[in-house]
Amino acid sequence: MHILIIPSWYPEKQGDVNGSFFREQAIALRKRGYKAGVIAPIFRSMRDIKGIVTKKYGTKYQNDEGVNTYRHHTIHVPKMPRLVRIRWIRAGLTLYKRYVKNHGIPDIIHVHSMINGGFLAYEIKKKFNIPYVITEHSTAFARNLISEDILSNLEPVVKASAYNIAVSNEFVKLLNKKTNVTSWQYIPNIVNDEFIAHSFEQPKVGYRFINVCLLDKKKRVDTLIKSFAQSFKGAKDVTLAVGGDGPERTYLEQLSIELGVQKQVGFLGMLTRKQVMEEVANSNAFILSSEYETFGVVVIEALALGKPVVATKCGGPESIIVDEVGYLVDVNNVEQMAAAMKRLYNNRAKFKSIDIRKYCINNFSEDAVVNKLDKVYNSVLELKKKDNT
Repeated sequence: MHILIIPSWYPEKQGDVNGSFFREQAIALRKRGYKAGVIAPIFRSMRDIKGIVTKKYGTKYQNDEGVNTYRHHTIHVPKMPRLVRIRWIRAGLTLYKRYVKNHGIPDIIHVHSMINGGFLAYEIKKKFNIPYVITEHSTAFARNLISEDILSNLEPVVKASAYNIAVSNEFVKLLNKKTNVTSWQYIPNIVNDEFIAHSFEQPKVGYRFINVCLLDKKKRVDTLIKSFAQSFKGAKDVTLAVGGDGPERTYLEQLSIELGVQKQVGFLGMLTRKQVMEEVANSNAFILSSEYETFGVVVIEALALGKPVVATKCGGPESIIVDEVGYLVDVNNVEQMAAAMKRLYNNRAKFKSIDIRKYCINNFSEDAVVNKLDKVYNSVLELKKKDNT
C-alpha cells in the first residue's frame, strides 16, 4: 500500500524536534511494509534572519530511511493566512506532481494537521481523486486561535476526508464541536521504537524529575518550579531538570533563584531527539505542566523509558495516564502538582519500569498504532472500490 504523507510542518533534518513525530510515523509505516512518501512545503519565518541569509530555497529531495521526501523551502508571509494558504497549495501541488512522476500515484494521502495540509489534500482529491485521511494535532483549536473564517473553510475539508483522527479523546470532543461533524475518532501518536529499545537507567545519586518542552507561557513551567519548590526546597537528594529553550527561560531561571531552588533546578537548553531520550532515561520521573496539549508525545516517550509521569489534565494526558503509570492533576494548580510530585517520590518503589514500558508498548508503540492505521487505510480503500463500481 502506498501512503503519501502531507504534514503541515516538518523537520528540516534528522534530529529536529519540530514535527519529528510526523517523520517517525512515516518511517514506522515504511518499516512495516508500506511504500511511504512525504511532501512538505516549509515556510521559513521572516524573523529567522540567519536562515533567510544562509539557507537555500526551492525543492529538495531526500531518501530518508526509505521514505521518499520532498521539501519546498520558501519565506512565510506573516498575518496573511489566505495568501499563505494559496502559496502553500501552489507549492504543494508542484511537489505532488513531481512526487507522482518519480514514485507513482499514492493509494491514500495522510494529512497531519489540517492547516495547511488539509487544504492541499482537498485540492488533490478534487483534481486527481486520491482519498485522504486527517490526523489533527494542533493545540490552536483548544486555545481558540483558529478564526471563524478558517473554521468555515475547514468544514468541506473535514467532510471530504475519508477518515478523521484526533490524537486524544478530549480532542475528539473538541474537534467534533469545532468542525460541526461527529466523525472524529481517537488514535494516539506513536512512540519511536528507539525509546522502547533504550536501556532502563536511573541517576546514580538522588532523585531527578525532568520536564522537556518549548519554554513558552502555555507550557507553564513556572507552575512546575513553584510546585517543586513547595515540596522539595532544600532536599539535597531531589533535583529538577528542565530541557528546552524559549522566551520564558530568563524568567524561569530568575524564578528558581527567587524561590531558593536554583541549586536544585538545572536548565539543559535545547535538546536533540537523541539528547531528549538520554536525559529522560537518566531521570526518575517526568513532569508535564502544560495548559494545552492535544496529546503529549514526550509523555509516552517517558513511559517507554520506564518513567512514571505527573501530568496536567490539559487535553492529551487524560488519554494516556492511568494509575499504574502516574498521576493527573488540574491545570495551573501548584498545590495539586506539588502533592502529586511528593506522592510520586514517596511511592517510587511502587512504579516498576518494566510494567510502565509494557503499558506503553501495548498502547502507543509503532506496532500498536500502525495496526490501527492499517485498519483505517484498508477501510478507505474498500470504500473507494465500492464508489468506483
